[in-house]
Amino acid sequence: MTHTELLQQDKYHELSEILLSDYLGNNKRLFERDDLNRRMRILETHIRDIYSDLCTAGANVQDAQKATISSIEKFLPTLIPDEEMPVEAVPSEAEEDVSVPIYKIRVYPSDPTLEVLYSRWSRDEIIVAEFQRGWVWSSSQASKLVESFLAGLPVPPIFLYREESGKEIVIDGQQRLRTVVGFFDSKLPDGSPFYLRGVSKQWNGKDYKALNASDKNRFRQSILRVIIVEQIEPGDTSSMYEVFSRLNTGGTALSPQEVRNSSCHGPFNDMLKDLNKIDAWRSVFGTTNPDLRMRDIELIARFLALDDSKYSKPMKKFITDFMYRNKQLADNEKYKQKFTRTVTAVYEKLGTKPFHIFRGINAAVFDSVMVAFARNMDYPADIRLRFNKLIKKEDYLKTVSASTTDEDTVRERLRIAQEVLFK
Repeated sequence: MTHTELLQQDKYHELSEILLSDYLGNNKRLFERDDLNRRMRILETHIRDIYSDLCTAGANVQDAQKATISSIEKFLPTLIPDEEMPVEAVPSEAEEDVSVPIYKIRVYPSDPTLEVLYSRWSRDEIIVAEFQRGWVWSSSQASKLVESFLAGLPVPPIFLYREESGKEIVIDGQQRLRTVVGFFDSKLPDGSPFYLRGVSKQWNGKDYKALNASDKNRFRQSILRVIIVEQIEPGDTSSMYEVFSRLNTGGTALSPQEVRNSSCHGPFNDMLKDLNKIDAWRSVFGTTNPDLRMRDIELIARFLALDDSKYSKPMKKFITDFMYRNKQLADNEKYKQKFTRTVTAVYEKLGTKPFHIFRGINAAVFDSVMVAFARNMDYPADIRLRFNKLIKKEDYLKTVSASTTDEDTVRERLRIAQEVLFK
């Protein structure tokens, strides 16, 4: 049945389901079922109210239907803002198989005192991975942990990943470690005063400074077991995230770029964050604020990697390897200029959100057109017409909607984009 026929028969639920599904496209997979049902009910109510009001006001059926459909088109972007799905969820991108490698890892325990851990933390020899959540414990939870140390009770170990530099990254146990540091400093990580509450009366209401000498010494000399993970092979830091994900199975899975943000931290990663703020890029990407899951930064890295290196599947590993090779590269001017010049040209020639072919930015359209622009300095006068022709070209559309990370597919869409836009 058509949309107008569903309206005529008051089948608002069926119509809202169809319209919402069409609007989301592949991005439907990004939303939980309950969330989708909630938005569907909101849309259904909107349709019913608009259509009923128009009919009650005396509008003829055809005009009421036309006005209702027009209202829905304006309402959908407010129901599901672009910020919620800035990147199109192409199945081949999400389902790309990245198998877990066989690791050669050295794992060994250490039993430092709390005083030693505090000292190392103060010297920035122990840091919290950026993919970790922030401080979430209550003051009562923190107090109970301190009481455990004072009472000589066992405390679960923490896991640290040792980098080549000798620094150790917390991959599990940051709430415990921050509690220890906070008690020494008499200040919780959120900045509030840290005094014990809800604990045994001999310690209740006291901060570290108020403890007697015996209790202070017992706290300083308490042991917190540390499990140190050091990766030998392969030559990256990926085991850190495998350990983290297996210790935190109930949490939200990290996006690939959130993982790279920590495993490839350094000057190159900092440059990507700076590039992500460029006004022309924000207009091309389609949102004012940076994406919380760092998908915008991932696209920048994807473009630079494809322009710089010969592609090999899988895409996720290709981007990771590129960032890992360059993570300590201090002179990033070449990459900075390449992206800035290219995205500025794309914005000036193609306008705002040119790569939003269906719903959200299509990563495959983005990478092929950006690489083509990057490799050509002379832009044809009819470049916008050529682009419109490209995104309607059947063989090109196949390369940006299915098997988008296969090596042959990547090469083919780069070739087609180059040919249509600049030949």
